[in-house]
Amino acid sequence: MDKVEYFPRKKLFEESQDLVATFYSTGDYISENASEYTSMLTKENEKDEFYYCLYLLSMLSNTNDLLKVIEHIVKSLNSFRVRRKVTSIEEFQGEIDIEAYITRNYVEKVSPKEYPSVIKYSTFQMPEYQLTLYIIRRVEEIYHSIFEILGDNEKVTAFKMAHRYCDRIKKNGLLLRRKYGVDYKRKETYLSLKKKVIYRYRNRKILNKDFKVLIQLFEKMIQLKGIDLSSSEALDVLDHYPEFDDRLYEIWLIRKSTEMLAHSMGIDRSMVIYNPLFRARKNNESVVSLTGNGYRIEILFQNRKKFMPKEDLKWFYWTDDGKQDEIGAIPDLIFIRYMDGSDEPEQIVLVDAKNRTWTFNHMEPIKNEIVQQIYIHDNFITLFKDRYCSMLVAHNIETLQTRKYYHKDKSGYEIDVISMNMENESELNNSLEKYIEDLKEYLDIL
Repeated sequence: MDKVEYFPRKKLFEESQDLVATFYSTGDYISENASEYTSMLTKENEKDEFYYCLYLLSMLSNTNDLLKVIEHIVKSLNSFRVRRKVTSIEEFQGEIDIEAYITRNYVEKVSPKEYPSVIKYSTFQMPEYQLTLYIIRRVEEIYHSIFEILGDNEKVTAFKMAHRYCDRIKKNGLLLRRKYGVDYKRKETYLSLKKKVIYRYRNRKILNKDFKVLIQLFEKMIQLKGIDLSSSEALDVLDHYPEFDDRLYEIWLIRKSTEMLAHSMGIDRSMVIYNPLFRARKNNESVVSLTGNGYRIEILFQNRKKFMPKEDLKWFYWTDDGKQDEIGAIPDLIFIRYMDGSDEPEQIVLVDAKNRTWTFNHMEPIKNEIVQQIYIHDNFITLFKDRYCSMLVAHNIETLQTRKYYHKDKSGYEIDVISMNMENESELNNSLEKYIEDLKEYLDIL
């Protein structure tokens, strides 16, 4: 059976959604230290389709509710009477400001004579409407970025819906700007406008709850929350981008590995702090660090940290211009055990999450991956010395299958292949228990 038919995408996503959301972002969009959308609209123009698929799914899951609120706000706009002081040297332009008139002309005796007055006029230039316009523009900007990276795909149902949403969003923005004159200064940010709106709520200047709902929906959207993976639109997107499942499987395995290791170490799940994946990969840092029982376990995701530098790679090739370029695959996950307080690794275990249907009656794809693990070992032979432990974690829906591969001359060398049974939740949990049991054995933390 093809993996797409049984892969428990919804379950895996729900169990790791907050971690998935940090793959190309720190998740910090709304604090004073936030750099809004820098991860998505970066100058480096990161084009990883996984990230933009996530954003498209988040947009499709939330835009309809967002639009309902925006359209209700636009239809219910109320102008506000504003008083503005003006001064002329020719005549009064509004209601005379007697106090200012006397002060300027008879006390300060300015020349030429001044005619200060107060003008009253109606305006829609209020923080709540400015924030609405700001959100409209940001949502439109996100949609255009998605179309740029993933393509228009207007024949795909999900993209047709996305284009319709984008057009409706744009229409409301044009109404606010052109018909009602709403705009904001370039220096304004989402946070600055939000603060003004919250201030007006606290002072009961705003009684309508629409703007609070708008804020909640927008933040839910940009933080990739509330994604509906069971919708027909989501399935439509995922059918066109199968690599989404590959990345999801890797990140889910980080979450489950961390939770189960923490439990075995007596660490409460609420005490586990994850480093955003975006930051961990960029800065060569661990995703999570677990300390207990006299040792520390660090988990790396798609990086080699400082002790696996590129210059130490053994395999290389000569480029066309005569330069030497090293090659080296990076395991999905690296688990490192340290003695507490030490920075010298005691044990290293490599784990590759293979989102593949593997059974041992069809060995060819498994053999190819085992060869890659041997190649990784060869590149970093100085790290492993007398012990090399590598794990390949795939899946099927028949039965939990495990097999270990050994080195004839080195007893400490093992490659552990586990194909988890995803037939149902009970079988999957049993498979995870076996995976963690082997991982703990390799880390010497039984």
